[in-house]
Amino acid sequence: MMDAFSLNEILVVVTVVLGAALIHGVFGLGFPMVATPLLALVTDVQTAILMTLGPNIAVNVWSMLRGGNLGESLGRFWHVAAWMLLGSVLGTLLLILLDPNPFRLLLALTIVLYLLSDQIKRIDFSIIQRHPKGSGRVAGLAGGLMGGTVNVGGPALMIYFLELRVAPLVVVQATNLAFLVGKSAQTATFTAFGMISPGLVLLSLPLAILALVGLRTGMAIRDRFSADAYRGWLRGVLWVLSGLLVVQFFRAL
Repeated sequence: MMDAFSLNEILVVVTVVLGAALIHGVFGLGFPMVATPLLALVTDVQTAILMTLGPNIAVNVWSMLRGGNLGESLGRFWHVAAWMLLGSVLGTLLLILLDPNPFRLLLALTIVLYLLSDQIKRIDFSIIQRHPKGSGRVAGLAGGLMGGTVNVGGPALMIYFLELRVAPLVVVQATNLAFLVGKSAQTATFTAFGMISPGLVLLSLPLAILALVGLRTGMAIRDRFSADAYRGWLRGVLWVLSGLLVVQFFRAL
């Protein structure tokens, strides 16, 4: 597959993977959010998703295992990952069969409504705190659907965990378990449709190594944040992401 890329395009791919992994290391999530739209500048969206399957799984596994207390984190939120598996399969089927572009606008609108919920009093997200398991199922299913269609499943989980106000380490471990399950389901679905080639696997391996380098650098930065600063940065990421999704939607029309 690398024969299909020019030297400049290869440099873009390497830079994007390193940068997206660094951001994932800082916030505990974000690799597909950053990598997919940028890689789509040198290829199509579906190829960008396929190229990042290996790096995605690598950063998810490493992020999930780091920090200790993994059993406690996963014991509380395993149900989110279970529903993300189902959502990822459905979302990947939609990606294969339908135009995924409208999902970008829907996701952007959901993010903005959440961020403005303090100002728009009619929108009450306190149901997440009152019914954490039920809302976790909804967040997992929604995250899987969005991850399968536009490769951006993080916002649904970010909204869920921000409302629960759990510790940053728990957020990182639980979301990366969900991402790992979701990406594994997406990979299996693509494989079932004959879309995973040996060349793609060979391309993903060095990209996965690059992603781990960026991830470790980002983790070193994250260790300097307090919990309140971490949540503030996550809200900032959501604002930026919603804007990028709107731009992508209109570019794809």
